[in-house]
Amino acid sequence: MLPHFGRGERWALLAAASYTVVNITLRAAAPEIDPVLGAFLRQVPVAVIAWLVVLRSGAVEFRPGHPAFLGRDLVWVLLASGAVSLVLGNIAYQLALVTAGLGVSVSGIQAGSVLGGLVLSAVSLREPPTRQQTLGAAIILAGLAAIGVAQAGGLLDLWYLGLLFAVGAGSCYAASNALTRVVQKRRPLLFVTLAGSSVGGLVPLAAIIALREIATPGAVFGSLAPATVAVVLAAGLANALALASLALAVRYTTVASTNVVSAAAIVFSFVGSVLIFGEVGTPPMVVGVLLVIAGLLVAQLRRQGRLGEGAAGVAREEGAGVAADEEGRSAGGATA
Repeated sequence: MLPHFGRGERWALLAAASYTVVNITLRAAAPEIDPVLGAFLRQVPVAVIAWLVVLRSGAVEFRPGHPAFLGRDLVWVLLASGAVSLVLGNIAYQLALVTAGLGVSVSGIQAGSVLGGLVLSAVSLREPPTRQQTLGAAIILAGLAAIGVAQAGGLLDLWYLGLLFAVGAGSCYAASNALTRVVQKRRPLLFVTLAGSSVGGLVPLAAIIALREIATPGAVFGSLAPATVAVVLAAGLANALALASLALAVRYTTVASTNVVSAAAIVFSFVGSVLIFGEVGTPPMVVGVLLVIAGLLVAQLRRQGRLGEGAAGVAREEGAGVAADEEGRSAGGATA
């Protein structure tokens, strides 16, 4: 058996690296910003880029009655994907940070994402994980536990409640990936997917911001500095690459595999903290990172015979995606 990272897994690795850039950017500048407003601003770059591309072709995928229309069911799926990730997931993440601290929260989120990906892939999408993926996920969870212990120094009183919030946030992110895969399998259109899900997240976040500002003027924008906005928007560009990479990852591989590989963000963050911030990893932290790396490799083990079958399956799926893209573009051109 040899580790094999297919096209979907490589996109998931790029997503993990991009999220690491987001975290490092925000940490380096330490911006003080309302968490809901921060979530909104981080989504703005991907929304602008996606909608510029979609509108350039007439946004035909969102026009009922047009041959290229996604269909109301897929539109609702995209809206739900954005709402689950950007609203429910981010709110749960912020609650986790307040009640458990950063170390427990980050490990809990990754654990929830890995576990949620395994369950949703098997139950909802009928794409059960392989034995290697299940074993790899178990090793990764052990590594995340070690990392959580290493970073937990001085646990907060409600750490157990925060851990539940963190696992819930990770599960929301996994659910969002599962919803995105539903769309990508039927209509593999990257920018349409990003545009639809961005609306599902931005509209509820904007409503929450408006209601809070009306109830307590200055609660959201009172101490906002232009430099902070610039930093968050810059992080949003890396966030856009991460979201695009995830959308492509679930086009070519399962949610279980995508979320397991995405745990590489923990490894990238550790390397970044050492190289950029000069931090020194404690023994439990190093052990945890090594376990995550081992789990990633185990999850990608393939027998040589099965490797060819997997490559053929990816090729068939890519061919279907290309055909769907061409069909969408042809339908769009017919109305221009």
